[in-house]
Amino acid sequence: MKYRIIIPSKTKRMLFRLMEGIAMKLLKKLTALFLAGITAATLGACTKEEGQSGNGSQNQEEKDQIVLGTSADYAPFEFHKIVNGEDTIMGCDVALAQKIADDMGKELVIKDMDFNSLLTELDNGTVDFVIASLAPNEERKEQVDFSDYYYTGGICCLVRAEDVDTYTTPDSLAGHSVAAQTSSIHEKVAKDQMADSPLVSLGKVPDMIMQLKTGKVDAVLMDKDTADGYLAENDDLAQASFEVFYEESTCAVAVKKGNTQLLEQINETVKEVKEQGLFDQYMEEAKAQAPSED
Repeated sequence: MKYRIIIPSKTKRMLFRLMEGIAMKLLKKLTALFLAGITAATLGACTKEEGQSGNGSQNQEEKDQIVLGTSADYAPFEFHKIVNGEDTIMGCDVALAQKIADDMGKELVIKDMDFNSLLTELDNGTVDFVIASLAPNEERKEQVDFSDYYYTGGICCLVRAEDVDTYTTPDSLAGHSVAAQTSSIHEKVAKDQMADSPLVSLGKVPDMIMQLKTGKVDAVLMDKDTADGYLAENDDLAQASFEVFYEESTCAVAVKKGNTQLLEQINETVKEVKEQGLFDQYMEEAKAQAPSED
């Protein structure tokens, strides 16, 4: 048996308008989605192209430059001097850094900062390597990787010339303040060998010298080559007669932990510099260039 469904004309018109409305809404949505897709694809292409251009510039910059982190207040290793009317950072450490950059075919860029910020900046990636008369002790080795050593020096204690006969041993400084640069190995030496002397940690070496000269501290610990420069220009200062021993009195180049490729390249230069005695030349030139103390 067949049945025929009869739909009133009025209902037919209502159903037709309903279907028409649904179709129009669906068409509008499809159109909007289509246009959005085109826009996204266009913007994506532009962004990709711009990003590629930016990355290319960045890669080019990384290829052409290498950034040194140092603390340029430690002659003859690194220091400021006016050359042809311009403030220039010089020193035997800087000469080594320039040699490293030249061997790598890169432009050397120098970033000067406080000594105690160097390893943090290295870890943050704002500098590529650090040369700043830096001793590779065990604590620092946990933070960064070190090259082979390029320099072996000594530590001395500076006092006022009038006190040179008073402070003849580390124990004679008991109860008297000793200054050392913040985060340097000299702080550790002071704590280990002059435990009864109040430690005064300062960020800049010239500040330590000024405090010694004005009587705010009674002694200063620093590298022997750096001390020689201050002694030559300050008759009121003298080197204490006792020796200061530290088994890790070597200097090395620091790179970010795990940067083995850069470390290998630096070690090649360090090896050449040591074999040819170049660092001794850098040291002598730096001592001659170092500015006099006013």
